[in-house]
Amino acid sequence: MNILLIGGSYFLGPSIIETALGDGHKVTVFNRGNRPLNMDGVTEIKGDRTVPGDLKKIEDSFDACIDLCAYEKGDIERVKSVLSERTGRYVFISTVDVYERGTGKKLDESSELETRDYGGEAGAYILGKAALEREIATLGDHSVLRPSVIYGPGNYAPRENIYFKWISAAGQILEPSPSDGFFQPVYVGDVARAAIRACSDDAFLNRAFNVTDGRHVNYEDFTEILRRACDKPFEVIKITPEEAFAGQVPFPFPITKSESEDYDGSALTGTGFEFTDIYEGMSNAWRQYVHS
Repeated sequence: MNILLIGGSYFLGPSIIETALGDGHKVTVFNRGNRPLNMDGVTEIKGDRTVPGDLKKIEDSFDACIDLCAYEKGDIERVKSVLSERTGRYVFISTVDVYERGTGKKLDESSELETRDYGGEAGAYILGKAALEREIATLGDHSVLRPSVIYGPGNYAPRENIYFKWISAAGQILEPSPSDGFFQPVYVGDVARAAIRACSDDAFLNRAFNVTDGRHVNYEDFTEILRRACDKPFEVIKITPEEAFAGQVPFPFPITKSESEDYDGSALTGTGFEFTDIYEGMSNAWRQYVHS
């Protein structure tokens, strides 16, 4: 396939590109060029997606478009209005955060999307992604992917890297206790593989998928994952949630069950999709961290 990637300078983008190239596809990347990729086999076009004139720099036709950086209502419609059918199937990378919060239910792809504004950048992000999901449904052949908490090599978000820093610098980590919160990690390479499959697989056509294997990981589980993934021993220091709050400890995952959401990943696994073992994925992330 000839694939257009919008965005793609960081983390998930390079993983998608490497997966696509490994499968023999051609890749063109359109972004602002603040961080050139300089990858063999990749055509880079510098431009701002909010400027129709910049989008006209994209002259080729594509079998599919993967959009990593659509955040506000109108972002996808603008691309389609300029490139029209030259984009092929449109794959939108959304997020599980679009679902209505606090329902207490397992959230599958039919669950209601959030309409409440929680304020700040996070609130705007959620409402923007939800609006774009409604937008894309009116614009032709598409797929929507909703990843849960992405981890893996090259992660710039303050997630597993917080722990890698603690282990490397101090030989210890902090663990909230008691804690009944949980999260659902997904390896960056799995999201990349799902995105490439969504470009052409009929099972993905005009559908949305939660990209998660449904596994619940709590803080004690995560400590064990780190012990197996990292080749450096560390001490575990337990602190109460109240101490964590008072000390502004940057725990990256929900501490309480009431903050946690349960996402159903059975629709994606039902297509035959298989996920990377979390110990393998976290080991890859650790090795990249210590050698970067």
